[in-house]
Amino acid sequence: MSSNFGSSNSQEVDVNITPIIDCFTVLITFMLASASFLSIGFFEAYTPGSSADPGSTEPDTEAVIRIKQNQSAELKVKGKKTYTMSFDLKTPEGLKTLEQEIGKLEKEHLQINQYLLTAEDSVPYRQIASVMEQLNTSKIPVVVGDF
Repeated sequence: MSSNFGSSNSQEVDVNITPIIDCFTVLITFMLASASFLSIGFFEAYTPGSSADPGSTEPDTEAVIRIKQNQSAELKVKGKKTYTMSFDLKTPEGLKTLEQEIGKLEKEHLQINQYLLTAEDSVPYRQIASVMEQLNTSKIPVVVGDF
């Protein structure tokens, strides 16, 4: 059984790679689209009537609100004034107290450019939205995310 490669009865094989190229084009598109979502660490949620001023000066006070799994929130203020407070989000009074504390910060004329709102992974979105609604009374933008 020998084969002659130079014989006249050899057949030419055509490989149609068009479907493979089509599949890779679609896969690359999905891969690029999904990769762009992986790099998002935070997004800015501005309250009505406020906007970020790119020419603003460096804030002298930083306010971070962290929502925890046990339905509590922690307000951490650092800068000219430094303290930490906890609020029980199970009751409407806890949200009201948080709103009042935010109002006190504004009345003290501390230079706060934004509130950073973070949450643990297991916190339901409904709870994050209710805290954002309370922060809506402030004229300071709310940035949602974690650093």
